[in-house]
Amino acid sequence: MKILTILLGITLISTNGIAQAGMSEHDMTQMSKQSASPVKHEGHGIIRAVKGNKVQLEHQAITTLNWSAMTMWFPLRDPLPAELKVGDKVRFELEQSEAKKWLISKIELQSGK
Repeated sequence: MKILTILLGITLISTNGIAQAGMSEHDMTQMSKQSASPVKHEGHGIIRAVKGNKVQLEHQAITTLNWSAMTMWFPLRDPLPAELKVGDKVRFELEQSEAKKWLISKIELQSGK
């Protein structure tokens, strides 16, 4: 009877450990999926130049990045939409690439506000 009780105890302990390990693995999977999605920052500015797959923007301050207003070049994730041209006021989204460089993931004509 003592052996049966000991075996039952060992079984319960090992089963509990496996369940906890499975939960930890699941939690880590969820965390990595959440951190894999890029953080996006919204900006507003004026297109000053276009060269290849890059655009020069004179943008307003981007408070979520602690950036003041400035003019700078950004690579585009996708080609610049055909309807956009130099001088247009735009709304854009920035995200960091895997190389930790900022790129424009979305750019569109700014609606009249």
